[in-house]
Amino acid sequence: MNRPGPATLIRRGVAAEWTRTTGRSFLWTVAVPLTFVLPLVVTFGIAAVAERLATLPGQSYVATVSTTNSVYWVITLSVSVMMVTTAYAHATQWRGQTSDLNAFLFPRSWTVALARWIFYGTITAISTVVLLVVVMVSLPHLFPQIYGAVDITDAAGIRFLWTVPCYAFAACGVGVAVGSLIRTPSAAVAVLLFWVYVAEISINLLPHGSALQAYAPFLNAVAATGQEVAFLPRFGRNGSLLYFILVAVTLFVTTAALPILIRRMSGYRRTTLTKSGT
Repeated sequence: MNRPGPATLIRRGVAAEWTRTTGRSFLWTVAVPLTFVLPLVVTFGIAAVAERLATLPGQSYVATVSTTNSVYWVITLSVSVMMVTTAYAHATQWRGQTSDLNAFLFPRSWTVALARWIFYGTITAISTVVLLVVVMVSLPHLFPQIYGAVDITDAAGIRFLWTVPCYAFAACGVGVAVGSLIRTPSAAVAVLLFWVYVAEISINLLPHGSALQAYAPFLNAVAATGQEVAFLPRFGRNGSLLYFILVAVTLFVTTAALPILIRRMSGYRRTTLTKSGT
């Protein structure tokens, strides 16, 4: 009987993840709603307050917002929610009877990791596209005083529509990698949040920290989307996005695939030595 190939196992892994999360799972009842609600509430809340202040009597100057600064909370919050959800889901597979079932159903465990990356990455990419459209179309109509210049069809808007989903998809790969390395779900989530919101931002406080911060993957990725930030992408916009994707792939291969290959090589070597000894 022929063993199924990697492509078949990856398809099975995606289907298994869909089946596992169907219904009232954490993904659909908490993670995906938060992915939408959190950035929308923050974005429109800030916009409503800014618009109200702009219409007060006596305002001689109103600072307007351009397209490049309209979707910051979508980029930061929605991607982070789904990235930590991915890490949590992948780290959970190593606990209890779930690990035994995964080992039985998917003898090539790297295919499960890749399937989970594809599954969560696709959901995250689609969610961010929907959010980008909603935000960039709604803001200039609902809050014309401040956000009247926001235009989904200008160069910045079009760039957001492809760079943010790419960043979101790659970020889920980082989540899988951290979930493979740190097999305690809560710890994996904590490490990711610390990395994104503390380590990369505060690293410039260290000696030569600015030089190190220039290579911070998430800061480079956010800047690469076209969002206005006080950070210059180290490799240019397109180059920094590619840099983040390469970091995600490298982490994935290192944590999810390489240990399996090393174990197999060690097993093959032990088998060879045993045969030569006999």
